[in-house]
Amino acid sequence: MYFLHLRIRVSSIGKALIRHSLVRIPVTFDLVVAGKLAIDELSFEGSAPTTVLGGSATHVSLAAATMGSNVAIVSAIGDDFPSQYLQMLRSKGIDLSGVVQRKGRSAHFWADFNKDGTMRNYRLHFGVGNQLSLRHVTRLTKDAKAVHLGILPPHLQRKLINRVYGTGKLLSMTTIFHQAKTLRDQILPQLPYLDVLFLNDREALFLTDTEDVTSAIKQLGKLLPLVIVTQGRKGCLINQQGIIQHVSSYTVKRVDATGAGDSFAGAFLASYLHDRDVIMAAKWGNAAGALNVQKIGCMYLAEATYQDIEDLV
Repeated sequence: MYFLHLRIRVSSIGKALIRHSLVRIPVTFDLVVAGKLAIDELSFEGSAPTTVLGGSATHVSLAAATMGSNVAIVSAIGDDFPSQYLQMLRSKGIDLSGVVQRKGRSAHFWADFNKDGTMRNYRLHFGVGNQLSLRHVTRLTKDAKAVHLGILPPHLQRKLINRVYGTGKLLSMTTIFHQAKTLRDQILPQLPYLDVLFLNDREALFLTDTEDVTSAIKQLGKLLPLVIVTQGRKGCLINQQGIIQHVSSYTVKRVDATGAGDSFAGAFLASYLHDRDVIMAAKWGNAAGALNVQKIGCMYLAEATYQDIEDLV
């Protein structure tokens, strides 16, 4: 738990004016997300790119906050990070006291997509994005209900796991396909320390070196209690302690799939923390992912309301 500091000044006519400083109001977070805040440059079939706020921490946090969760982000940004992006996150009620600014470039993501929203190619530059503050992790997660590890190098994910494991918090993690393919020997040993793993079908195949998703999720399910494999339009597969179930998604017009899996994770966690109903949580996750893909980047979720997600569910 950390505290919001306020000073209350009472005027002669009895009105209270609240200013930052002295009165200590405890704040407990439902979810603390450690990961990238990035600058995304997204193009379609070689068109001029659209620059938007991106990063795994962005999409997870926006989805969870839209669901009504109290969310904080731990991340690092460069001196090129647009201030309006931070304001966009604050406008959703997301706490950014764990976001530090470093000298250098922020994390950048470049991608080109087909007309149907599938990715043709991409480049990722971490910049200062891996230089997040472990002190802020300890401070913000002290009384949090859950901690989610976004796309970070495995060695940094392990440091964060060591900070959180054994404290009674729900601990979840996301990976990305190039890490699942090339760093699987570093990722797999971390999975037994997690409560939930989110990944897409391609990542599941790379991580397990198998040829079908059912075999992959069975194999991963031997390492931790809950594995969610997202499958785009097909919905998702769930392995909860050896029981595998499928949850269908929703039919929408897909513009850009960037961050859809992270949006799924944010809404899933918000719902799961509420009642531990894994199927209902997957429905909320699928709905958030379906909203995410209808506009470029996080533009839909940045403006979405709880009602927008509920209307799909």
